[in-house]
Amino acid sequence: MRFPIRLAVVFLSVLFLVPVLHAQFASSVDPLLGVSGGGNVFPGPVVPFGMIKPGPDMVPSGENDPNAGWNDKGEIHGFSQTHVSGTGGGAKYGNILVQPTTGAPAPADSASPRANEQASAGLYSVSLTRSGIGVEITATRRAALYRFRYPAGPQSNILFDVSHCLLATPSHGESQSLSASQVQILSPTEVAGSTTVTGGWNKQPNTYTVYFYARTSAPATSWGTWLNGQLQPGSKSAQGPAKTPSGAWLTFPTRAGQPVLMKIGISFISIQQARRNLAAEIPTFNFAATRAAAVAQWNRALAKIDIKGATPEQRQVFYTAIYHTMLMPTDRTGENPLWHSTEPYYDDYYAIWDIFRTSGPLLTLIAPQRQADIVRSLVDIYHHEGSLPDARSGNYNGRTQGGSNAEFMITDAYLKGLRGIDWPTALAAEIHDAEVPPADHFKEGRGGLDDWRTLGYVSLEGSDRPGSVHMEYAANDFEIALLAKGLGRTAESEKYLARSANWKNLWDSTFTAGGFQGFIRPRHRDGSWLAPFTTMDSCSWDGQTFYEGNSWTYSTFVPQDVASLIEKSGGPETFVARLDVFFAEPFRYDVGNEPGFLAPYLYNWAGRPDKTAEHVRAIIARSFHAGPTGLPGNDDSGAMSSWYAFGQIGIFPNAGQDVYLIGSPAYPQTTLHLAGKDFIIEARNLTPANIYVASATLNGKPLTRSWLRHSEIISGGHLILTMSGTPTTWANHNPPPSTPAPR
Repeated sequence: MRFPIRLAVVFLSVLFLVPVLHAQFASSVDPLLGVSGGGNVFPGPVVPFGMIKPGPDMVPSGENDPNAGWNDKGEIHGFSQTHVSGTGGGAKYGNILVQPTTGAPAPADSASPRANEQASAGLYSVSLTRSGIGVEITATRRAALYRFRYPAGPQSNILFDVSHCLLATPSHGESQSLSASQVQILSPTEVAGSTTVTGGWNKQPNTYTVYFYARTSAPATSWGTWLNGQLQPGSKSAQGPAKTPSGAWLTFPTRAGQPVLMKIGISFISIQQARRNLAAEIPTFNFAATRAAAVAQWNRALAKIDIKGATPEQRQVFYTAIYHTMLMPTDRTGENPLWHSTEPYYDDYYAIWDIFRTSGPLLTLIAPQRQADIVRSLVDIYHHEGSLPDARSGNYNGRTQGGSNAEFMITDAYLKGLRGIDWPTALAAEIHDAEVPPADHFKEGRGGLDDWRTLGYVSLEGSDRPGSVHMEYAANDFEIALLAKGLGRTAESEKYLARSANWKNLWDSTFTAGGFQGFIRPRHRDGSWLAPFTTMDSCSWDGQTFYEGNSWTYSTFVPQDVASLIEKSGGPETFVARLDVFFAEPFRYDVGNEPGFLAPYLYNWAGRPDKTAEHVRAIIARSFHAGPTGLPGNDDSGAMSSWYAFGQIGIFPNAGQDVYLIGSPAYPQTTLHLAGKDFIIEARNLTPANIYVASATLNGKPLTRSWLRHSEIISGGHLILTMSGTPTTWANHNPPPSTPAPR
């Protein structure tokens, strides 16, 4: 069939239009943004929610390994296949380390300084200056492809350190230890094996095993293994007991710049499964095609949000933020070694305490099927193990941060219409959290639950971090009430709605700080208040006050009933003044800790969305930017990045409810592509100074409220915000919904 020339030109333009348009999204991503300065993001190549995360492991001697592997100091010890992103705490993963070297194999002396380090979506590259080797890596969901460019020489090696894992100093208490390892050289082009590791970040005595199967593009001319530092040239297998270093190597003669490719599949099931994963995902050694496929996945994922009018730096920071949100939890469907199920399986909830506030709601908008699968995984974990996790890694629950916050994830999904979830079992899981004291509250469930049910508060004797867990339990119970109501379970709904008001039982109306009266304050079982006490008291894990926050912060954390919080605080004007003082001092408010995520938007309930605009824009300006130090703290599995993304878009979710607060858009236009329907947020007259909303319309009709329902967004539409350089009285009435419990 012949096309007329003009028609052919149009056809080809359309044919190539989509990839040209999509290229702008992935090309804006900088995986090195936030690797330093405490951000701890993973810089290696990965696909959305990919199981394999190959990247460099580098740490100065005597320091803790960062969980993402990367460090701004130290030499590259090699490239391991498993990492997490944006996390703090102890060590986790860093399994199956590969390292290219030259000369005689020397596993104990193979680290190298680096140069020319670069990263982009689907690609990481670096030069190992000690040997002159260039390294490039790309990835699929369960496999990775390496391209090594060696200098000329008779001995160019690939070392496979199967005993390697990330470590923490002994004083940290969350280091990993090697339980066993084994490696086999199956042929001059094939190496396989496994590593079994115990412990790590979630402080549980759990053990996980990572299996691998690797192939090289060129046959080795010699090989060997090592065990406990002893090299065994010509050996084809080694098996190491606990804490015994072991590995293998392949050696090739190479010409200058000659590429040797190595592809590797991993599995949590078996070597055979790792081999199948590799065959299915990287059947050839086509590096360009594998990388292009990864970029295409990122383009499809990132294209769900299209921003217009942003500066190049704004585009980079924004699309990198969306990218970060899709690194964890990890999709291990088909890779669950604990039970067989037809449900999806996700691991590395690291932790739900972080991601329920912004990451989950963002995915619900732009990747609803993915979020539904994540929630289905949570329900399936409860079905097989008897408890929902608040955090989970290495196929094991552990490191509960505060409340039982899977309730937020589940109820948020229900209220926003996600499909395919077993809601009756989901409700049973939430009620189990609320009624069954855990054997180990650090692993799962709610510590101090007996106090909560009998006293109406978590006492100092009942749990560590009693102030923060108490406030979270109240919010958790509200989520149960909403789900129970939706499922027609009236009695349960009323019960948990009443319990959601328990937050008031730690409100000391007589305590004064900063010129304001009334703060959340821990108390003893006998009813007496903690003394001495200040509103700046906070703790990490074993303290008597608040986890990753202070009383200023937790005295604002009542997402279920902000109206009652404002009343307790002295009314709208006093509440606004109180928030102003809260944000005026950096040591009071810290955006780097998740409990304060909602706080800048609380002004909307008090009729002052102009104040929300001021503080959101100011926080973002001083805390987020391009470059390695571009995040204000741990990215926490994308939680920090997704908070930023919502702040830039101009809407923000009250997680676990179907309400979004209108803030202050950073871009003239944002289009959310939502299941075939677009929702457009247009900011007219926007300039760096024009941050206040003067008026608004939704689908052509005046909008005089500073909030939206999920249904108004997901059904598609056009929100027009006319911006001003001075505060206005727009939306100073009709506050966002608030559901007070029965008195």
